[in-house]
Amino acid sequence: MPRYSETERIGVSAIESIVARDLKWIFREQMIADMGIDAHLELVENGEPTGKLVAMQIKTGPGNFTVKDDCLVYYGSLAHREYWLNHSLPVILVAHLPETQETFWVHVSNDNIELTPKNWKISIPRINKFGLEKKRQLSSVFDGNEAQQRFRRLTIDEPLMRHIKKGGKVSVELEDWVNKSLGRSSVVVYVSGKDGDETIEQDFHVFHSRFDVKDLAEKLFPWCVAKLDQEFYDDHYEEVDDGSHPFLLDENYAHPPLPAIYPYSNSMNEVDSYRLKLTLNKIGKAYLVLSDYLAKPK
Repeated sequence: MPRYSETERIGVSAIESIVARDLKWIFREQMIADMGIDAHLELVENGEPTGKLVAMQIKTGPGNFTVKDDCLVYYGSLAHREYWLNHSLPVILVAHLPETQETFWVHVSNDNIELTPKNWKISIPRINKFGLEKKRQLSSVFDGNEAQQRFRRLTIDEPLMRHIKKGGKVSVELEDWVNKSLGRSSVVVYVSGKDGDETIEQDFHVFHSRFDVKDLAEKLFPWCVAKLDQEFYDDHYEEVDDGSHPFLLDENYAHPPLPAIYPYSNSMNEVDSYRLKLTLNKIGKAYLVLSDYLAKPK
């Protein structure tokens, strides 16, 4: 059996593209494999992230299903059934068929799961195309009131908050396409260990209604205060100087004082790149206190 199959990556990439291009929502791939959630989908309204989330399980290729004219039938284990039905987020199962470039979805719930003699099955109707055509129906899956959705968002980022509380470093890299009317940015979250090595914990794209970079970071991560990652800038600021950006250093020119948040590089006068360090605000600190309380045994 080959150690690597490109099929899984094809499906994830295709779905991420649909989310960004057609739905204009946020797709966050789960970088660490778990019981059966490949990514989180965040609802965006009028260019603003809402904090409303859905968990996604992605299956690529017809070999994962019994293929019928009107639907794809997925057979799952009882362990996955219990995991998905008891998940803190609504779960959708997304099927991508690379040969025909078709993508379908279904909300995993007790209403559409059918028990079989050994396990269970769920049908994914072919009319449920994943994309703009079913955007309104997809939006309805983001259930729960606003308070519940906000709490779910905090729960997903709890490992980042825990890392900061223990003295670790969490930073986020953002972009600003300065000549575009609609804001856009890649969002890469880095976690640094005690040895200084960085690992990527989150990597996704977002479209927004022209937030400034600090506001965007604090909107995406409402538990944080975002400040310039001075340690990173000390190492990288001058290295990327191409002589074209007004914030970059020039020994022969007396620049005005730099603002609190400024880019460490600029590409072709089009894209400013920023690195911000995240620290806990009152919401983050209070959430961890509440989480510790909820985790205590009776």
